[in-house]
Amino acid sequence: MSALEERIKQIKTQFIGKAGLRVLLVEGTDDVDAFRIFLGRKFPEWEKTWLLVAAGNKSDVVKMLMKEPHWQGLVDRDEWTEADIVEKQAACPNLSVLPRFCLESYLIDPPELWAAFPEKQRAKIAGGEAQFRLELLTDLQGWVRHAALWHGVRPLWRQLRNMGFPDAVLGSPPMPDDAALRVKFKEWHGTLDADAVLNGVHALEAKLASEDVSKLCAQWLYAKDFYPQVVHQVLNRLLGQKPAKERRLAILRTRTVPADLNVLWQAMGLLA
Repeated sequence: MSALEERIKQIKTQFIGKAGLRVLLVEGTDDVDAFRIFLGRKFPEWEKTWLLVAAGNKSDVVKMLMKEPHWQGLVDRDEWTEADIVEKQAACPNLSVLPRFCLESYLIDPPELWAAFPEKQRAKIAGGEAQFRLELLTDLQGWVRHAALWHGVRPLWRQLRNMGFPDAVLGSPPMPDDAALRVKFKEWHGTLDADAVLNGVHALEAKLASEDVSKLCAQWLYAKDFYPQVVHQVLNRLLGQKPAKERRLAILRTRTVPADLNVLWQAMGLLA
């Protein structure tokens, strides 16, 4: 029995038991913490029908859902394009994809954060919401360039894999001759052409520079880094020191339950 099958068996025997609960799989323990908060605030009796479980990672969520079609699962959007999502959900209809880049994307948008602060916290910030926004977005240009590089360069690996890199030339004998190898190497080299890659990054960077900040925060910024490196540090400075996990949970408890999660609640049958 594979490790994945062992995990499925453990969930069924140790957690579901005779209760007949339905399973919502998420990637990690941080996701469990967040969605336990959101579900508890939105649907106080959700635990009577659902069990929230961390699968470990994105890949394992999908693999487990393929084996358990009556379970539901949620994964981060990350680098998946709209076409990727359509393809994944066609193969795995019980899979939901986070409407934002990742979970931390719910912790970085200035207006959403400001709305989540109790009044006594807002009073600590001299200059109010305008100053808070300024503090958060001081190096926005640098993070936009980071986003353009992340979204522009990361897909190159998949493109290379789709062109057979490196397995196309590593099969068993007889091996390709030099002419065939040269053709394949040129294909790979073309994908990694420095000017072409840079032009693509520059075009995306220009597009992102004109985007609304809230859309940048939701879809483009690498929030897994932006939250701990920017948001958490700014809040430590403005509101006082607090452990990172404690602050994350505090924000999740006071921010509004995101409306864009309705797609998940519908998949779970929690919305009328």
